[in-house]
Amino acid sequence: MDELIEEVQAEALPTEERAEEAPELEAPLFAAQTVLNAERQLEASKAVSPKLPRLMSIFLIVFAAAAAGVLLWLYFTRGDSKNLIMAIIVLPLIGYMVYSRLVMPKKAMLRWEAKLLNNYGCTELHLLTEFYDRALAQTLQEDGDLTTEGYSAISELKETEHLFLLRHTAQQWFFVEKSGFTVGTADEFRAFITERIGG
Repeated sequence: MDELIEEVQAEALPTEERAEEAPELEAPLFAAQTVLNAERQLEASKAVSPKLPRLMSIFLIVFAAAAAGVLLWLYFTRGDSKNLIMAIIVLPLIGYMVYSRLVMPKKAMLRWEAKLLNNYGCTELHLLTEFYDRALAQTLQEDGDLTTEGYSAISELKETEHLFLLRHTAQQWFFVEKSGFTVGTADEFRAFITERIGG
């Protein structure tokens, strides 16, 4: 009976008094603001893309350039027009490979910006990432979308010049700007997250 009276009295408390009794939310151990724009997206893409295709691309460009050089040398020293024809075929291929390597990533970022502009009306996103003892919470400030995840779901940490990248799935990464910490520092965070990755 006493318990029932206490419950009724608690319900009858003014809103201000009940708010004072509510437990406070846990303060984050680390918090960081991240501005995600095309430049940061390109930086992250380079860091997380597999190295083998990039090395193969460089190798193919060097190999094709060497082959074109040999063909031109043979044409000028022996006068064989077949070598000139082969060199003329190889040179545009080299040009296309160099173009793909230098220009295509920038075009991909322009498409990424256009998609943001279409979806959010801006060309950069603002993320607030808060790190607690057992989980992180990242809020996309443009629409208030909140993503929470335990550290057991984070499988890898990569670093670029400006970013910490936390792998969640094969295609999903959490971006954290090194200069954006409002609670804690980048160096302290590195030690913190390294201990918690994978659980």
